[in-house]
Amino acid sequence: MTNAIVPAQLTLGVSDIDATERFYRDVLGVEMVRLGDAVRIAFGEFTLVFEHAPPTERAKFELGLRVPDTAALDAIAARAGATIYDRDGGGRALFVTDPDHYTIEIFAR
Repeated sequence: MTNAIVPAQLTLGVSDIDATERFYRDVLGVEMVRLGDAVRIAFGEFTLVFEHAPPTERAKFELGLRVPDTAALDAIAARAGATIYDRDGGGRALFVTDPDHYTIEIFAR
């Protein structure tokens, strides 16, 4: 059976769009586009959108982002003040929390 559904976009509400933009740009080094009260980050054909709309309830959510190599991971760890761990199954990872307390795992294989 083939999965015909392809992830294209995820939209998350945030309480402070400016803080979110600074975190993803300055700490994680991600390129983005700001459109009014929204920040759009393209990962190939997948788009992550943050909109100024505070979440009413905080559900368990973790975003996983892969970087091209361990040098990129080391650079993010230095900017974020994060500790790098060995991942089960190989590779290395770190965890950071954005301004709205979403957990982000950033990993390199």
